[in-house]
Amino acid sequence: MSARPLVLIAAAAMVGSFFLPWFASPLGGDLVPWDAVKGLDNAQIKDMLTNLPPEGMAFFGSFALAALLVLLGMMGASPRPIVFVTGALPVGLVAWAVYSAMDQGNAMGLPVSGNDLMQVAQEISRMLGVGAWAWVGGGALLFLMGLFGGGRNA
Repeated sequence: MSARPLVLIAAAAMVGSFFLPWFASPLGGDLVPWDAVKGLDNAQIKDMLTNLPPEGMAFFGSFALAALLVLLGMMGASPRPIVFVTGALPVGLVAWAVYSAMDQGNAMGLPVSGNDLMQVAQEISRMLGVGAWAWVGGGALLFLMGLFGGGRNA
């Protein structure tokens, strides 16, 4: 059985997450990545992308790679290296965020344990919207398919 339909679904979930709410505010407003960039013109987008930190470039790059995977999947291909890298970006960014949180807590002299991180993760997960879950879930699925998928194509 080919994994291409699953790759297509996971990549489409990542692309779709760009247009879905990521965080729900207690005041009723939602944070949607598309809303942050839809009002910008080409010069502003170029300026924003050139001034982004590497994490920001990886974030936006994950959507571009997911869109590429959707197009390739619709043509009947899903190259394993692209599947792996597309999935590795969200997984890596989440891992980096956890590591950075622990490192910053330790730098401030606060002992940060796994239990502390679990409590913070539970609080954050209550605020996460469907877009964040689709991005992380699609990325994790692509990462695993790229890592353990059989053959040349996933």
